[in-house]
Amino acid sequence: MRQIFHWFASGLSSIQIAKRLNEQAVPGPRGGQWNASTVRGDPAKLVGILNNPLYVGRLVWGRRHWRRTPDSEKRERRYRLRDRSEWVKIAVPDLRIVDDALFEAAQAEIRKRKRASSAASPAGRNRAKHLLSGLIRCSRCGSNYTISGKDYYRCAGQKERGTCGNEISVRKGPLETATLAILQEHLLTEDHARLFAEEFEREARRLGQREGCHQDAAEVRLKQLETELANLYQNLLAGLASPALRSMIADREAEKSRLESSSRGSATNGNTARSVLPPHGELRKQFRAKVAELRASLDNDAARPEAAEILSRLVESVTIFPDEPDGPQAEVVAKVENLVAYATNDNAAREGGVWRSVAVVAGAGFEPAAFRL
Repeated sequence: MRQIFHWFASGLSSIQIAKRLNEQAVPGPRGGQWNASTVRGDPAKLVGILNNPLYVGRLVWGRRHWRRTPDSEKRERRYRLRDRSEWVKIAVPDLRIVDDALFEAAQAEIRKRKRASSAASPAGRNRAKHLLSGLIRCSRCGSNYTISGKDYYRCAGQKERGTCGNEISVRKGPLETATLAILQEHLLTEDHARLFAEEFEREARRLGQREGCHQDAAEVRLKQLETELANLYQNLLAGLASPALRSMIADREAEKSRLESSSRGSATNGNTARSVLPPHGELRKQFRAKVAELRASLDNDAARPEAAEILSRLVESVTIFPDEPDGPQAEVVAKVENLVAYATNDNAAREGGVWRSVAVVAGAGFEPAAFRL
């Protein structure tokens, strides 16, 4: 740990430090590989090796307020950062491994680099979200491709950890343009639309049959409850009004009410899963038009975050293959059910639309599309 502080204070970046540690086969804090974020972290949250006050003998409690799931009382991953006035600080000098001077030198370097970064880019202002953020994968190591500089994506395993030999950098603009073209022309094809419709109808029939079985069972149980309640009411009229009898009546009346309510709901919503898809040609035409509108809107910086959100629902992954015989290629895999929803309803991809209860299985017929880089 001391070496990390020395390296950073002497000018090495967190990426260079992570790569050096991985080259030396030093296990990370949890036994895996080192990342730049593991080294540097976030000063505001006191996370990351360089920001952890424990290394100078200070233990800080209560920085985060974790949310719990009401049903299980398990701690969720989401939390809020408490105000610093609520933090509890305890001196633990026995745990100190870095002296104050070295720790402060690293902190000063963090502040200096933050100022330099802010001056270099008009940030402080938030950048528009990159169109393919979180969707690009490296075929060699499985890591995400992350933005590198202004206009390129690079494998995070190579860039930040030095553990992947994939040195292919991909220019952002051409990759985005090609992905949108593939999305528009090659992913929701006539064959895909036909296969989706067949799977959709098959799943809808299965759900309808299952719903019918549930409905039959509910009707049988309702008749049983009516008979049981009639007998219990007779005992009540005969003067056998014990607490146990009243409890049995209340339980059965509540169950009867639930079954009747469920039966009414099924009757009201019974046609939801049977919603009719448009003809294959019309479906494809609608989809191409919507993607064309999406592409046209990208010249507006304000629209890019929304476009990126839409793409994250439509595209499952863009995988970079650097070692293909004819040169590097990218493979685009789509969420075909969301392509159909996007084509037929502006809100369907976001809210589930008429397919909310229909889990369509893509199967082998839904092929990805690839293009040269």
